[in-house]
Amino acid sequence: MTSALEEKLRTAFTPQQAHLLAEVIREAYDDVVRAKDFNELKSIVGDLAQAQKRTEERVEELAQAQKRTEERVDQLSAAVDRLAAAQERTERAVRQLARQVGGLSEALGGSLEDLALEVVPEILEYRWGMEIEFCDRDTLPLRNGQYEFDLVIRGQVQGQPVLVLGEVKSNITESEVERFLNLVTQVEARENVRPLFFGYRLERAAKDLIRERGAVMVSTRGKYFPD
Repeated sequence: MTSALEEKLRTAFTPQQAHLLAEVIREAYDDVVRAKDFNELKSIVGDLAQAQKRTEERVEELAQAQKRTEERVDQLSAAVDRLAAAQERTERAVRQLARQVGGLSEALGGSLEDLALEVVPEILEYRWGMEIEFCDRDTLPLRNGQYEFDLVIRGQVQGQPVLVLGEVKSNITESEVERFLNLVTQVEARENVRPLFFGYRLERAAKDLIRERGAVMVSTRGKYFPD
């Protein structure tokens, strides 16, 4: 570039002048080029700074998101702990309720048996003209073992010994009637054995079976069946 410029300058200046002017122009051109490269470099550096800023902002957003996630995990963990504690309290309450219900069932059963010991003898005296000799809970021998009956009444009806074996239940079902009647057939006794049921309620199917098998039922209100 410098040689061609000098040739053009020599047409108007001396060789020394043309050479000097060519050097000055070349240096000025180099300065312009360097300034241009510097501006581009400044622009690149600026772009990099903006990219760095955006990266830092994104990293901060990610850090905030991570923090929120950890907070939600902590909340979820606390909720799970509260749920586990509530579950444990519920299980304890259920166990306690089961014990209470069991105790209530035993108390109710005992109360029914006590009521049967008072009501049934009077009903049999009135209905059968039975002379009562014994009335209580009792364990009797079976063909294969023994069984504790809720109600055992011994006495006489028209001079004949009679043994009444009673089952006391709040709700008398067909299956319970069938089970108890089969049990009564296993009792080894010299008396005439009569099965009897005592309770609050009597299923229709149980009522039919009692009538069919010649047993009797006395309700807690003193009602006699079959009548």
